[in-house]
Amino acid sequence: MSATIHSETTTHGRAYTGEIPERSVHFVGSLPPAISRTDLHTMQWFLDHAGDTNLLTLPSDRDPRWIIDWLDSLTGVTALQPRRTGRSTGYDDMPTYRLAPGRFLAPEDVSLRRVRDVTVAMATRPRLHATGDLPPHQVSIPNALDLSYFCFGTPRPALAALPIFRDALIDDVLEIHHRWDTEVTFQLETPAVLTLFERTPRPLWKMLALGLARQAAELITVGPPEINWIIHLCYGDLAHQPMFEPTDLVAAVLFLNALERRLTKAGYPTPTAHIPFYTGTSAPPTDRSFYRALGHLRGNIDIIAGLVDENHAAASRIALQLAEDELDRPIRTIAAACGLGRRSPEAAAANARLAHKLVRTPILR
Repeated sequence: MSATIHSETTTHGRAYTGEIPERSVHFVGSLPPAISRTDLHTMQWFLDHAGDTNLLTLPSDRDPRWIIDWLDSLTGVTALQPRRTGRSTGYDDMPTYRLAPGRFLAPEDVSLRRVRDVTVAMATRPRLHATGDLPPHQVSIPNALDLSYFCFGTPRPALAALPIFRDALIDDVLEIHHRWDTEVTFQLETPAVLTLFERTPRPLWKMLALGLARQAAELITVGPPEINWIIHLCYGDLAHQPMFEPTDLVAAVLFLNALERRLTKAGYPTPTAHIPFYTGTSAPPTDRSFYRALGHLRGNIDIIAGLVDENHAAASRIALQLAEDELDRPIRTIAAACGLGRRSPEAAAANARLAHKLVRTPILR
């Protein structure tokens, strides 16, 4: 397959009519630790800084290093032994593991124990000050592929152990859904997807998209179709540094189109997808060619445009218009490219203020 997206994979199900609906804001997840000491502080911050705009979900991820803490905790798993030590100050400084001789890894060994975290957050929600109904609680769920690769650091053992990590996540998802049903929305977070595209020759991208879509669908379809999901694509943000700088949105569109086809065939709705338009070290591109692939996104895939950059307000506005031009339909939700946890408290507040302005600013055609 070539590096472009062919038109036969495109379905524009909803033509753009010129009407701008009321947009929503999506907060991807974490906040700076200084302003997120408890679940109550975290959720109230999001509510307060959303103002009178609609929130898609209400997160309470307090620690931007929560996956790093999980990775460090694996030192206590007897089935694993250290392969490389590290302090996780960057992507080349992360600890990795190998299976201990004669040992077998079990799902409970690598569980994130999200049920415990959600229980605390859900008990806190009645104490929040809000006008109207609260948005669904957002439960961040890393992709099994990401967790397995974080653990082992190399492809072969990571792929071999993938079912174990998937089962660990499935246990949490089903238990949380059983307890809280539609009061929660799961956000499937996966920097691995776009990173694998970046590391794969473009002629192989179509095949890669099919494989990655199958892997993601295995988690999404484990429960009933009524479970609400968001897909959060990511370029990585450890130490506020991305794993790479994107040149276009082709990879995201190929993956999401492949996922939509697989889920539709299985009788499941396609999750709203957060596509980051920039990284922590770059502004949203203002070159139309960067967004051209969005014209090939299948028409029933709603996106969250990750374009709110408080340091580049003008570029954020231009990115929104260019993306809508290529989609030929309104973007209903906007967000930053990633969580706000590695910003300063002042920068996080500035990002929320810009999101509020972008939601209210009409896009002229």
